[in-house]
Amino acid sequence: MSLKTLQIRYQTARSLPAPYAYFYTLILTPFVGELGVELTLTYPDREDMDEEELLADGFTPDDDLTWAGRLPQTWRQTMLTLADKARLKPVDEDQLSEDDEFWNVRIETPNAPTRQGRPQHTDDWQYVVQELIQAIYEQAGRERPFELTYLQIRSSADAQETRLTASFASRTIQVFTRQNQQERTRTLPWDNLQRVMSAVYAPDYDPEEAEAKRPKQPGHWLSLGTHEWYDIKSFSDVISVLQTL
Repeated sequence: MSLKTLQIRYQTARSLPAPYAYFYTLILTPFVGELGVELTLTYPDREDMDEEELLADGFTPDDDLTWAGRLPQTWRQTMLTLADKARLKPVDEDQLSEDDEFWNVRIETPNAPTRQGRPQHTDDWQYVVQELIQAIYEQAGRERPFELTYLQIRSSADAQETRLTASFASRTIQVFTRQNQQERTRTLPWDNLQRVMSAVYAPDYDPEEAEAKRPKQPGHWLSLGTHEWYDIKSFSDVISVLQTL
């Protein structure tokens, strides 16, 4: 598909209050081997909220972001494919309820009429665009790549460490394993990440029960890129997924 620009405008449902509500505009321009990106992301109605309350919920008073730059070829191809498959229907804001999200996608191509509307399959767009915004956070230096470490300790002399690092900016997954002084690093296909993240974030981890230091006692342990280590012996689905890495 030949594409000049892809513009995506999105707003959370009007019923969603601050600090969770947000809206953004993305303008994507394909270049040779790269994807040009312009993002304006705004979290409205936070000015009257208590800063301590925001921080407790994992937010800050200034999470707005304006960024322009370029992402690599893998993102260019991903967004071209998404635009090529897009089935759009007219947007009528008056017909949206308080619980409806607002979507408006505009696809401009060199030799065809501009297409504009709401995607029929918004879940597909939501997932890809959230990954894209995460890639922008990495490029902007606001966040690091996703990382987890899984320890399976059978005894002091028998332990295996698996560390996964996923970069949204490059859409790459690297897995490092160490067992009995043998080390191995390999690359996984990007589509493995959704399965892994869905599994590891399904349980409700209790920070008060976490180990503050790297465990040495036998068991199954998980760190999600922080200093906390969670005992996951009772989460068989998580263990099953991590043992396939």
